[in-house]
Amino acid sequence: MNGVSSAISGVGSAIRRYFSVVSFIPSLFLTGFTFALIASGAWGGSGEPDWAKAGKIFGHFGNLALLVLVSIAIGIAVHPIQFALVQFFEGYWGTGRLAQRVRAARMLHYSRKAKFLMSGPGPQAETELEEADSGELSLDQATRIALISERDEANRLADGYPEGYPGAGDDIMPTRLGNVLRRYERLAGSQYKLDAVSVIRHVALVAPRPHLDYLNDQRQLLDLSVRMCATSIFAVFIAIAFLWHHGPWLTIALIPYGLAYLSYRGAVVVAHEYGAAICTLIDLDRFALYDYLRMPSPKNTEAERLLNAKLVELIGDRSTKVELSYDYSYAPPSSDKER
Repeated sequence: MNGVSSAISGVGSAIRRYFSVVSFIPSLFLTGFTFALIASGAWGGSGEPDWAKAGKIFGHFGNLALLVLVSIAIGIAVHPIQFALVQFFEGYWGTGRLAQRVRAARMLHYSRKAKFLMSGPGPQAETELEEADSGELSLDQATRIALISERDEANRLADGYPEGYPGAGDDIMPTRLGNVLRRYERLAGSQYKLDAVSVIRHVALVAPRPHLDYLNDQRQLLDLSVRMCATSIFAVFIAIAFLWHHGPWLTIALIPYGLAYLSYRGAVVVAHEYGAAICTLIDLDRFALYDYLRMPSPKNTEAERLLNAKLVELIGDRSTKVELSYDYSYAPPSSDKER
């Protein structure tokens, strides 16, 4: 969701709360983990790491204050690249030869997986259930429940891939997170002929505060999950650097690795909620967009789609060839309190 993510990143008023959560918590984890490794004496390689000594450093106020200050500094330093981190986990890896080869291989993998889910166990189970309901096939209760379970699980997995709309094959991304975000990027507003990438910034700026707050909350959770995943991956390499010559203690690197895995899977789950929030925002607040742009209110969905085809071209492509009539009968509110 390259375009939509970029647009939403520039919208919102809770910057202080957003920064404190997204930047501070992952930085605090990384800093505390590194401090503990340093205090244990693991880097020296002489003897076993002293974990009791490592635990004692968190019992002194001065050490805790230093830990917080370093965490804040790291958070400030990393915060400007948050959008780039999300893009990386979506699957935007540059134009280098190696990056493109890996990206193409992953896209092919997910393309095959999407086709399997669209024609494999889920659809087959659905067909058998329909035949049973029509009387063409006799099923006992246990078999029916097994088919329902198989269908529902296959549909749940397929929900993470950009299937079900034209051009899905060309929209496959090289990561699970990228596929979920791309799905909603194409889905949001499509029933009204509105391109989410072109209009989401406009809609967000005219949406009521509660609607925008909900969208920002979902974005905050997504960014927090991605930042926690990236930080945990970095912590894995730090653990390996400190503990590679300490034998079994190297397994401590599995702790941040497990946290990275859980954070990434959490990001995928949150991405569904974030995408659904964008769809809902367009559903509820697109008429506010028409009012602010002085567009005539469409009488029905057919008229709305005709209007939006031109509107997207006007504000998305910045076309100077589009001509639309204006309606000044409605005056948009002059402040957020009036909305």
